Amino acid sequence: MKKLTTTLVLIMVCASLSAQTKVREKDILGEWDLVIDVAEARDEIEEELEEEESWLARRFARGISNFALDIVERIDIKFDFREDGEVKLSINIFGEREVEYLEWFINDDGELIIEDNDDDRRRNKSKNSFDFSDDDDVWMLKDGKLQAFEKTRRGRLEMKEEVYLKKR
Repeated sequence: MKKLTTTLVLIMVCASLSAQTKVREKDILGEWDLVIDVAEARDEIEEELEEEESWLARRFARGISNFALDIVERIDIKFDFREDGEVKLSINIFGEREVEYLEWFINDDGELIIEDNDDDRRRNKSKNSFDFSDDDDVWMLKDGKLQAFEKTRRGRLEMKEEVYLKKR
């Protein structure tokens, strides 16, 4: 019985050490860089392509995904979290710079939510605007980074390992 109890306690401690921590306002204020781990994304794409039966479809999809990931590597995205619940989003793509303003808040579960709720801004958005808000996406602190997570239908969080924010 002691071995079972010790094992259960050890498993719980290990799980809590690897778990994400709740976000607090003081932890996120300031500038952050968006990091998209292209190598991780390439690995995921390769795994999905292995399931494809047609070699031509695999080759075509691999070429398109490599092209898209090469472009993603050249995009520079910065978030500036401000105390008033505003986020200044600066995007630099091939020398062209765009600035947008989003809103952020921390929900009751300690998850960071970034959204664009301003109807006026949404109406005046250019066709080239990016939308970083998604009802299923939240951000949590993990290993000093703001890690992106997706909420499943059952409310569980699945980590998007390839997308995170790193403090500047």
